[in-house]
This record gives sequence, structure tokens and C-alpha cells, in this order.
Amino acid sequence: MQKRYVGLLAVVVATACLAVVGTLGGWYLADRTASGPVDPTTSGPVAATTAAATTGGPSAGSPATGSSPSPSPSQPAARTYPLDQSVYRQAGLTVTLVSAEVTGGKLRLNLTYRNGSPVAWPVSCPTAEVDRTSSRVVLPNGRTVRPESTWCTTTRPDESFSIAPGERVDSWGLFPVAPESGSSFALTWYDFPALDVRLR
Repeated sequence: MQKRYVGLLAVVVATACLAVVGTLGGWYLADRTASGPVDPTTSGPVAATTAAATTGGPSAGSPATGSSPSPSPSQPAARTYPLDQSVYRQAGLTVTLVSAEVTGGKLRLNLTYRNGSPVAWPVSCPTAEVDRTSSRVVLPNGRTVRPESTWCTTTRPDESFSIAPGERVDSWGLFPVAPESGSSFALTWYDFPALDVRLR
């Protein structure tokens, strides 16, 4: 069942029915066409801990806090762009493109999945192999760039878990491309609709 259809149904039904729909709907953090059971034992505390661990320390493709390399003539200084663009919003469940970071010839896109509904949001990460082909950035010249790593590939490949009501998970994708300031590109994040992004 597709995420957006479950979300539309959830708006119409009572809270009790919403719990049933949310549990059985098959919502996915990444590849929403993936199959497999959702692990009901993983909920808010794990999601919150995972989010804190993801944002609190160094991650793949980014240097440790306080150890940023100084830019060289061939490598421009690191740049961060606040974006706050909605990728998905339905029945209290949101995915937001929070920011973009360009450093060391790479683009890191930071996203947040937030559960503002009264029921747990079952989500899933695909296998690492599927994950690396599920998202893409398309540059103005038509060049397509796939991520070299993502939150799913480094923390929970091929796993299902739940985001508890009121909790969030901070996700990211690291792409081997460094767009210039002021440039734009199209982002396809898993099977959500494509999003036009401009770095300013």
C-alpha cells in the first residue's frame, strides 16, 4: 500500500481506525515498494537514540567536529545552505529537506522524518545495494548523480523499525558532486516526488 493513500485514509477515519491503518499500512523510510515485516519492538526510544547518534557525532563523509580541514585553492571552503523544503506531508507525517552541505567535493543532503500523528509510523530501509540506486540528484546539464552513502546504508540497511508519535529521525544522503552556490538541481529521494532545490 502506498504511503500517500494510507495518509489520505487516515485523515478521514477515527483515531482508533488510524491506529489500525498506521500499523498495517506499510510505510517506508526509504523504498516504499519494499516488502517485509515491520519490527514492532523498535519504537520511539530507539528512533530518538538513533537520531541523536546521527546528529551528535561525526558521520560518513563529514569530518569530526572541530577538525574541519582548511580549504585549499582547489577545494573551496565548506558551505551550508538552510533549505527547509517539504518533501512529504500527510496526516501529521512529514519528511523535510532541512539543509545541504557542500564540502570536500561532495554534497550532503540532510532530511528529517517527523511523526506528528498519534500512532507509530512503521518505516523501513532497503538493502545497501537497492538504497544506493533509490535516490538521485539531477544537475542542470542532465547529469545524474547517485548517493555514495546514506543514513540507511550506514546505520540500518535492510531493517524495519517505527518512529513513535512525537519523535523524529534525522536522515541524510552523501552525493559525489559539489554544486556551486546559486546553482539548482532536482532531487529524487527514494520514491517521493522530485523536488527542485536551489543552493542560496
